[in-house]
Amino acid sequence: MGWKTGTFLAAASIAALAQAAESQQAPAQTPQQAAAETEGVRKFEPSFFARYAPVTAWDMVRQLPGFSINNGDSLRGFGATAGNVLIDGQRPSSKNAISDELQRIAARDVAHIDLIAAAAAGDVDVRGYTELANVVLKPAQQLQTSHNWRGDVLWQGERISVRVGDTMSWKTKDLGIRLNIQGTDQGQRQETEILNRDAAGNLTFITNEFNQQVFGELLINATVNWTPTPQDTVNFTGRLMPRLFTTRTGQLRFTPAGALNRVTADDYTEKDILHAELGGDWEHKFSAQNSVKGILVNRAVTWRPQEFFETFSAAGARTSASTFNTELKTGEHVARGVWTLKPNDAHVVEFGIEGAFNYLDQHRATAALNLGTGLFVPQTLPVATTRVEELRGEASVNDTWRMSPAFTLELGFTYEASTITQTGDAEQERDFSYPKPSITATWTPSKGEQIRASVERTVAQLSFSEFASNVVPLQGLLTIGNPDLKPQQAWEGNLQWKHAVGDRGSISLTGYYHQIDDTQDLIPIRPAQLQTAPPCTTNPNDNACVFTAAGNIGDGERYGVRLETTTPLDFAGIKGGVLKIFAEARDSKVTDPITGVERRIANQGAYDWNVDFRQDIPDWKLAWGGDYSFSGNSEAFRLNEQQVRAFGSGDLDFFIETTAVKGMTIRFSADNIGDMPRYLDRRFFTQNRFPGGLFSGSEYRESVTGPIYGLTVSGTF
Repeated sequence: MGWKTGTFLAAASIAALAQAAESQQAPAQTPQQAAAETEGVRKFEPSFFARYAPVTAWDMVRQLPGFSINNGDSLRGFGATAGNVLIDGQRPSSKNAISDELQRIAARDVAHIDLIAAAAAGDVDVRGYTELANVVLKPAQQLQTSHNWRGDVLWQGERISVRVGDTMSWKTKDLGIRLNIQGTDQGQRQETEILNRDAAGNLTFITNEFNQQVFGELLINATVNWTPTPQDTVNFTGRLMPRLFTTRTGQLRFTPAGALNRVTADDYTEKDILHAELGGDWEHKFSAQNSVKGILVNRAVTWRPQEFFETFSAAGARTSASTFNTELKTGEHVARGVWTLKPNDAHVVEFGIEGAFNYLDQHRATAALNLGTGLFVPQTLPVATTRVEELRGEASVNDTWRMSPAFTLELGFTYEASTITQTGDAEQERDFSYPKPSITATWTPSKGEQIRASVERTVAQLSFSEFASNVVPLQGLLTIGNPDLKPQQAWEGNLQWKHAVGDRGSISLTGYYHQIDDTQDLIPIRPAQLQTAPPCTTNPNDNACVFTAAGNIGDGERYGVRLETTTPLDFAGIKGGVLKIFAEARDSKVTDPITGVERRIANQGAYDWNVDFRQDIPDWKLAWGGDYSFSGNSEAFRLNEQQVRAFGSGDLDFFIETTAVKGMTIRFSADNIGDMPRYLDRRFFTQNRFPGGLFSGSEYRESVTGPIYGLTVSGTF
């Protein structure tokens, strides 16, 4: 089934699009509408979305033909992480997902939505996207208020989860305020069967694992938009999010004959979790051709993970116990300035300067029970207590050159310099500098058709958690912090063809190739303090001398092709039906740092595909549909094991919703209907995977979470 099925469905969608193009004619347009589309801007009035009975702006944007919401890439720099949706022509001064903000805007407050092709973006920074969606809100001459509310009840296994939220909006001519409050009480249960085998394939143990997660959160978001003068716009964003998270896991291990062999209990709790964010921006327009903008973003997160892990014999006697107590603080402070000029009708030039300070502060204490004394004895864990700081600055210049109505060239250059300092168990200071040029060409040979090619140099965001050590006792995994970790860089080339079919259909085909430097993966690491004593002096590959760590494994390649189609099904007799298909095939190459053998980049599946169907029946005030998705296998490579992750027959979801109750949308959903299993195949080596290491056995895990049934009630007033 897998990729072949996805390819067949994609081909069927292409054929359907071709037939739709022949059988459907776009409705007649006014000259003004035709001119707008010629200039690459398609305007969608609320009437276009009426059949979907939208409650929020998110409900509207996701129905735009051929458009998918992108929340932004995980790249270094605030300017490089922007999504592809604007609100009144502006991007929020926050790194939070734009889709979250869209769900806090009531559909009734939307005047219209523009779908802007890159070639027609004008002074809007497209940030490398083919097109942008701009949600234009209704103006207000006097105070207007609205509420956008939603309640969810989910049933999974034997637990009910609840989420309730309300967004209150106030708007006048020059001031807009949105306040969102949302509470969540959610739980998830997972059951896993684990089969252990020896090197010869003989079954040694059967383990039943039960995992119960409980998650509670209070989320408060606030957004303020102020226009004090015709030339000035001021925006503020704020977020406060206290939460609780616990997960309790139990394991019962049996011999192949069915006799209880061992009992394991793991209690993990994250205490005092608090996420706070405050950001804002100010834009001043000296004229239509000259403007400046300042942006501030501040985020801080604190939490205290605590874990208690213990094992018992079949008779109930405790055989081991360990504690892991951690205090974590992380933060980010960004200041960015942008100067935008339009020297003539053909050019939009942007100069930017940005400074950032990021940090992670970790204090981790580990102790193991001494069975003889009954006391917990502190254990030494490398790079367990550390502080990582990064001070980064960058300058950029971008020129959007509209060479003709059909051809646009975007030229950009960014230069960044940073210093990363680590103290505590590992002490080091390193300086980095990266030039990041980019070029993008967009050609619109005819109405509704676009070809876009780009080449850019990217630098990936570092996860500071990988500078510190981490333990997963339940699976026996230890990952050492690596103070020598560097950000991954890549030359990324992309080529996309996109074609609109009628008012609601589209097809796009994208090919890409990435040449990667300093590929981030897992590496073997040898702490220097261990190498001067036996056994490391004679056998540096001994398990007491070498560990797994996040690191860089050299040059790599990544390439693939992606197909996205949207097909209205009216031509096939399914009035109001829409079929969407997404399919991506990918591959990669990198050299394994332990075996020296070429392999795929870790945690990258060979393919993904998804088929999504929806039919709206306005006369019945009803909509129904579902989606089916499937992903290919992915691999991970540690010092002494190789992992393969796989999925079962696919994830099938279904929904039905009605607007029969005035002012409300009631939706019933059933997700993961087939209870898709997830598989983890672990293959172990003794001592490890270095030459001379031998395969010593395997662990095969099959996990299921069960279907999730949901009832959602939402509305505005």
